[in-house]
Amino acid sequence: MPDDFEDEQPQQPPSEGVRILDAEEAQAAVEAGAGRTRPEEPPRPRREPPPDARPAARFPLPTDRTTEFDAPAPRPTPAPPPAPPIGETSGPLPLPHWTEPPTGEVPQIAGEVDEEIFSTSGSTPRFRGEAADWSSADFGDFDEEPLHDDDSDVGALVDAPDIDDDELFAAEVAAKRSERRGRNRTARARTATGAAAYGASDTTRPSRFQMGDEMTTRVVTGIGLAVVGLIFFALGRAATAVLVTVIVAAAAFELYEGFRRAGFQPATVIGLLGSAALVGIAYNYGERAFPLVSAVVLGFTLFWYLAKVVHARPMVNAAVTMLGFTYIGILGGFAGLLLVYPDGVGMVLGLVICAVGYDVVGFLVGSRIGKRPLAPDVSPNKTIEGLAAGMGAAVVLGVIVGVILDLTPWNSFGNGLLLGIIVAIFAPLGDLCESMLKRDLGLKDLGTLLPGHGGVLDRFDAMLFCLPAVYYLVLARGLI
Repeated sequence: MPDDFEDEQPQQPPSEGVRILDAEEAQAAVEAGAGRTRPEEPPRPRREPPPDARPAARFPLPTDRTTEFDAPAPRPTPAPPPAPPIGETSGPLPLPHWTEPPTGEVPQIAGEVDEEIFSTSGSTPRFRGEAADWSSADFGDFDEEPLHDDDSDVGALVDAPDIDDDELFAAEVAAKRSERRGRNRTARARTATGAAAYGASDTTRPSRFQMGDEMTTRVVTGIGLAVVGLIFFALGRAATAVLVTVIVAAAAFELYEGFRRAGFQPATVIGLLGSAALVGIAYNYGERAFPLVSAVVLGFTLFWYLAKVVHARPMVNAAVTMLGFTYIGILGGFAGLLLVYPDGVGMVLGLVICAVGYDVVGFLVGSRIGKRPLAPDVSPNKTIEGLAAGMGAAVVLGVIVGVILDLTPWNSFGNGLLLGIIVAIFAPLGDLCESMLKRDLGLKDLGTLLPGHGGVLDRFDAMLFCLPAVYYLVLARGLI
């Protein structure tokens, strides 16, 4: 089978590859080719260029191969501008275009020419010798208003007043001193304003008459509060709970109003209702009131901003609302928990006696002999001497409540001492925390409801931190 297939394939002539010729074969091939002649081709017609077409640029060709289209046609040489008449002012001469070839001409001097001015003898100019030979027309017409050295017609010296350098320096020094005195007065005014706002006594120390008048107001207001408190305490636990509710509501309103004056927009209605209601609910239902009221206040606060009752930032203002409720409502609600027990009035009364003693003694000692500030960045008027005196007064009054007054359930030395120690520890914390909030808000007092004492929160701030501490002390000691 393969043999038959090979027989059927057409036979192709063998192809010759590249063969190198020797010298004799090359010479024979040249001689054979010399005898053959190529047929002559007919001459090609010459194409004439269009009349308006320019020849293409070419490289220079030899002289014998140059045609009429190889060299560009010469351009006509522009005629020189006519010289102005004698006596006229020479002006700018027209110049040839930059694309035109150079003419090789020498610039001519137009105008009056004589042997004394610019005369061209050959290629070397000769200048005149006298100034009178200058042509005044070449430099402008100054015949009407000639310039002189004593005139003030020279640029920046026009009508320049004569100024003494010493006088100018003295005036500058006086201006700088006046500006410095003005800045010092402004700084002193700001210092006085800040001291008045935060209770500093460096530059705004009141006179003795003013201090005596303020002390009288404080004493009268304090006596009035003591009388009202004793009346409600005597009426029993329910009346005491009502008094506590009023105090908590007033303190919460002052705090929310301080937030509003500082630029916040809290949900005042919700925070105020929650704080006031927590005391009564805790008095009736005990500790179960705290999670219930806290959840309600938080939910309605968020709904307040969700419904856009006020157009404000929900995150910041909801946090401010909950801060006011927690600080006033929850801490004040522990008074309702104390009043649940039969001896609740005695518990609250003993706490109030120790806290008021801490405030009064600390204020008197700190304002009279206090020298070392306690926390100048928070409360500039509080001193270490006043703190020590107030804490000692709280402990002493606790012992008096337990031993002398025999106030139930503090009717023992140990219970009274513990009450005094708890109040001595937590009352300063409550006072400093309230001062911190006021300073951050830029307020000296949160209210003016109590003359000589400021607002309600300013008077009862120390008791807020003492209420939960005393409640858990009662639970720990089994005084219920």
